Amino acid sequence: MMIHGHGGNIFAAATALGCAPEDITDMSANINPLGPMPGLLHHLAENIHGVCRLPEVDAGQAAAAFADFEDMDRSGVIAGAGTTEFLYLLPRAANISAAVVVGPTYADYADALAINGVKHEFFMRHDSQGFSIDPDRLKTAAKGADAVFLCNPNNPTGGYTDTDLLTDLARALPDTVFVMDESYLPFVSGHGEKSLAHADLPNVVVLRSLSKMYCIPGLRVGFCAAPKGLAQTIRNHCPPWSVNAQAQQAVIFIAQNQDTAGKHEEKTRQYLKDQRAVIHRRLAGVPGLRVHDSDATFILLQARHFTAADVAGRMLEHRLLIRNCENFKGLDSRFFRISIKDPDTNVKAADLIAGYARERAQTAGRENA
Repeated sequence: MMIHGHGGNIFAAATALGCAPEDITDMSANINPLGPMPGLLHHLAENIHGVCRLPEVDAGQAAAAFADFEDMDRSGVIAGAGTTEFLYLLPRAANISAAVVVGPTYADYADALAINGVKHEFFMRHDSQGFSIDPDRLKTAAKGADAVFLCNPNNPTGGYTDTDLLTDLARALPDTVFVMDESYLPFVSGHGEKSLAHADLPNVVVLRSLSKMYCIPGLRVGFCAAPKGLAQTIRNHCPPWSVNAQAQQAVIFIAQNQDTAGKHEEKTRQYLKDQRAVIHRRLAGVPGLRVHDSDATFILLQARHFTAADVAGRMLEHRLLIRNCENFKGLDSRFFRISIKDPDTNVKAADLIAGYARERAQTAGRENA
């Protein structure tokens, strides 16, 4: 088990502070700040007796419900214990022996490849280009690779890559499987038409999560959408009963209440847009601080005069846990990430960061005088 690429351990932070985890606001977790959709938790509570019997062995009904909800072909959609399950079985199912990971990004792509003994290299986007993808460079880097792993919008940078660019890349490399993690795509307006699951490409596998938008990470449920033939091969590699009864109930409830779910998603997207704007305004012009644009539930920041560990320590003094991003390959000790929370917390966090950045910039100015 390789979890060194994860961060934001609220339990360790609480132990260090001598407080309960509930006393800390976790701004390192990338889930919907508005919480689950209305009625979902009540429905799960009413159906808690379902844990007393085995769930459907392959979560077929949940997979079909999700496929219909997202207007996908049922035959190509598989349910699993979060997208993580698919990341770790795909190298075997798709017979991947060499891969490219588009970074800086979520650590589990490389970890899953390493655990499966797959040779892999990183194709790095750079902050000087706003972490955008140069398609010509990526085509060259991916030649000869069996697979390319890419997150869109990306974690931790938050940027969304245009669907047409990704479609062209997949078409240009027909012998390479493109594994597209779209866990954060529902936070992008018009996400349905932007999913590569609708591109009808024979070499694209799409991963989707309900954990982020519907704030149910503890249920562990995600989906894989693939061309029919490859989908069946992936199914054959899935363990039985990997999706628990409550997770299956949650998926079916969301799909059956599409109107409520749609309103929840739209409300979330507007809230995130508004709150990202608030944070950008409060951090605009702060010396020695760069705020990267984001289409997700979080914002990546880049410091000049201090480290991520420095500011994380200062924030924790105020019981705010942020994400030190120096362990993302391709980033360094200057990068950190904050997730959007309630309005008061967002303002508090932005003002603390701004104050600390100004303080350190003044110190640096005196030292260089």
